[in-house]
Amino acid sequence: MKITFFVDEWRDVIDTLGFGENMKQYIMSITAQDRAGIVAGVSRAVVELQGNIEAASQTVHQGYFAMMLLCSFPKEVCKDGLREGICGQVGDDLHIYITEYEKGAVCVGAEGQPFIVTSIGPDRPGILQALADYLASKEINIDDLYAVVKDGDFVVICQVSVPGEVDIYMLQSDLEALGQSLGVVVQMQHEDIFVATNELALHKVRIAQID
Repeated sequence: MKITFFVDEWRDVIDTLGFGENMKQYIMSITAQDRAGIVAGVSRAVVELQGNIEAASQTVHQGYFAMMLLCSFPKEVCKDGLREGICGQVGDDLHIYITEYEKGAVCVGAEGQPFIVTSIGPDRPGILQALADYLASKEINIDDLYAVVKDGDFVVICQVSVPGEVDIYMLQSDLEALGQSLGVVVQMQHEDIFVATNELALHKVRIAQID
């Protein structure tokens, strides 16, 4: 599951301490061929520029490293200086995109209920597009997504925010029907049920390994 850092909950604390004064925030995305030390180097560059990491997420896909960060820096730190600082610590092969953070940005999924949509079946073009199109048609935001081809099957796991006015049972039925038309199995569960079910399955596997 995605690790979420609730930055806004700490905003008042940061402001009270005065840390937010004369600071500006950047959203950064960083990609590169994976290797040990990238997170360490990026973190070191932020510290050396007198910055602070307020939120971060990172993953590795097919041998490629990908990371997103929200950081605060003194106002004199510019995008080019930040990019040079990170590359100086990690290497020039990093692909870095930096944009200023808009404090008024709306959290789209904040008002919805968290559900997990899963899809598994023979790989073919268009599966993710069909799922995403359907969810978008219902104003359902995809908050987190994992997809991979494994042993000929295309596996999708996505965390979504379902608006309160959406009929959950109809949504589940529609997704199952969509899966059948694609030749895959699509299911949707509330996040709490999904987590509990998978924790139980993992516990059973551990017991079987001990026995």
